[in-house]
Amino acid sequence: MTIRPAIHDDIHDILRLVSDHARRGDVLPRTALSIRDTLDDWLVGVHEDGGIVACVNLLYYTPFLAEVRSLAVHDRVKGNGWGSKLVQALIAEAKRRQVPTLFALTRAVKFFQKLGFAITDIAQFPQKVRRDCAFCPIQDHCDETAVILHTNPQIEITPITQLPIEKGDLIMSSQKVNKVVLAYSGGLDTSVIVPWLKENYGCEVIAFCANIGQGDVELEGLKEKALASGASKVYIEDLRHEFAKDFLFPMLQSGAIYEKEYLLGTSIARPLIAKWQVAIAEMEGADAVAHGATGKGNDQVRFELTFKALNPTLKVIAPWREWDIRSREDALAYAKKHNVPVVHTEKSIYSRDANLWHLSHEGGLLEDPVNEPEEVMYQWTTSPENAPDESEVVKIDFEQGAPTAVNDVQLPPAKLIATLNDLGAKHGVGRIDLVENRLVGMKSHGVYETPGGTILYKAHQGLESLTLDRDTSHFKEQLAVRYAELVYNGKWYTSLREAMQAFIEKTQETVTGWVKIKLYKGNVTIIGRESQESLYREDFATFGQEDVYDQSDAVGFITLFGLQMKVKAMQEVSGGGKTKYAAPDYSKFKRD
Repeated sequence: MTIRPAIHDDIHDILRLVSDHARRGDVLPRTALSIRDTLDDWLVGVHEDGGIVACVNLLYYTPFLAEVRSLAVHDRVKGNGWGSKLVQALIAEAKRRQVPTLFALTRAVKFFQKLGFAITDIAQFPQKVRRDCAFCPIQDHCDETAVILHTNPQIEITPITQLPIEKGDLIMSSQKVNKVVLAYSGGLDTSVIVPWLKENYGCEVIAFCANIGQGDVELEGLKEKALASGASKVYIEDLRHEFAKDFLFPMLQSGAIYEKEYLLGTSIARPLIAKWQVAIAEMEGADAVAHGATGKGNDQVRFELTFKALNPTLKVIAPWREWDIRSREDALAYAKKHNVPVVHTEKSIYSRDANLWHLSHEGGLLEDPVNEPEEVMYQWTTSPENAPDESEVVKIDFEQGAPTAVNDVQLPPAKLIATLNDLGAKHGVGRIDLVENRLVGMKSHGVYETPGGTILYKAHQGLESLTLDRDTSHFKEQLAVRYAELVYNGKWYTSLREAMQAFIEKTQETVTGWVKIKLYKGNVTIIGRESQESLYREDFATFGQEDVYDQSDAVGFITLFGLQMKVKAMQEVSGGGKTKYAAPDYSKFKRD
């Protein structure tokens, strides 16, 4: 047997070997890029015929901890000891590099025990849990066991969770990163992420900010701040039109509402931001993307599923799952240490997300759902009690399900939504208080302000009531629930969502016309609608005998429609019985 370090010419063979085992579920898949960037940490087994028949990777989590990863042996040599020899060589290499602790997750527990490993608790490896296990699709029914080996039993090993954190220790693998595109908002967290990425990954950082209607205040001075924080370049793209036309309007046409109330303002924005991150990464030749989402929420999934769909070769860095910053005070201290410009502002007790479609509020008093939101929390909509005492009528025109005009004035998509936002906010429209089920399994309490979206959903539904037949309308309602789940869970770029969109687009071919809406103290009421494609006909609905409908036709229809009910009742009354729905004999009841 020949065991040697991997070389560049081995990459293709290693990828093929690992991919074969990944398809069986034996190991996690690897990309050619990840193999290339960690090539110095691979060993291969070379058959006498010159072919690569086995491989294994020493995957670093910290300088003190590494995993035995991607152990694969070709079927033609299994049972001949290649796996044992390969792991023994890897242990020797770990000792040479003075890595004190090795671990593995495996179903072949006895194999590793023969090589000196002992069964342990996966909780010993929080780095592994945070980076890989938390996002594994089978984490709730994992059948793998953690095993550990101390390469030098004479050395007292400090528990991993107590190891001192020094510069570079938090790098979660030995994969090298040259350039990363960061989703940058200019807030404290993403401002701190810029120097953190440079310090811990030694990479160039490009900041990307998407203008999706969050307001001029948040965008003011953003470029200068990012550069001062250490970014080498800053992109600020105005995506409001694309957001409205290609994301909000298709979602509006679907009728998607998450858990009957949430109009998906944050959810629908993340795929657009991530799409542009990937585009800029490819244009700049970056090999990684990063985001500031925490490890508890939905946004991490939405960002990363989009990355996977559009360019799975990009490395994803999520600092909140790696660093030791756990509070605003920690972040401020890090910013001060690294000369990151932080404008001193009064910290709001609420966490907010704003864009063209909505404004969300979480945290603070809302952490206890028993509390009524305080009025000072709202930043967009007038309270219904303080809204004008006079109602206001708004006319909205649609063409094939897409809104085109407000009060007979043609408007581009983003401007149309902004106009309805102003009208709705003035009348206290669009407030929602919701306890929702997050994708990650926990519940959260949030308050949303979506004035323009609330008006558009009501108007669109009103026009569809004229133009869609019963079966299509009812099926589309069922589809909307699934569509909302896809958007909420970050699955915008999926075959299912695209197939559903094709069906939705077909249903919208006749959704052309206008709807009049009355706004009054938080209420949105339809007061008129008209369409040349309307299926509502007075002559069809009349109760008189007409060419299109004869009342005598109802007899046969009702007989067939209720036949199963009649047959069941006949069975119950046969032999002198009664149906279970028979009325009681009131003559036997005594009167007071």
